[in-house]
Amino acid sequence: MCYLRPMNAYEFEHYVKEAVKNYASELTKSGSSLESDSLKVSQKTFSTLLPDGLESKGQFLFHILNETDAVIGMIWFGLRPNNEGFIYDFLIHENFREQGFGKKAMELIELEAKNHDVKKLSLHVFGHNIAAISLYKKLGYEIYSMNMSKEI
Repeated sequence: MCYLRPMNAYEFEHYVKEAVKNYASELTKSGSSLESDSLKVSQKTFSTLLPDGLESKGQFLFHILNETDAVIGMIWFGLRPNNEGFIYDFLIHENFREQGFGKKAMELIELEAKNHDVKKLSLHVFGHNIAAISLYKKLGYEIYSMNMSKEI
């Protein structure tokens, strides 16, 4: 149905440019950062996590491909202390959603994480991303912290 392939340097450069902008937008949308600050926050986050780009130690970035070898998304996880892993980014392109690719890609990244002796895999999801929250709950991910706010 789908499989993972490590990103190459060319793909990584294109990914990072878009991902920094997208993360900045999500920070603003969620209220986590002011629009005027969100791009700087996003750039700092990426440069901290990926100081050596694709060669950054303990970071693994993959494209998700379908059975025809078309790139249908991407997923990135990194290693943390105490045999923990963290999914930093995950995307199924819009025209491939609701076809089971998201579930399968998460299962594949869990296997990849196990190959790196990861015992616990965590992720962050913005509260407005209802579809992602639903997928993660179906896969057994549990909420361990939650921020809430109300516009007044």
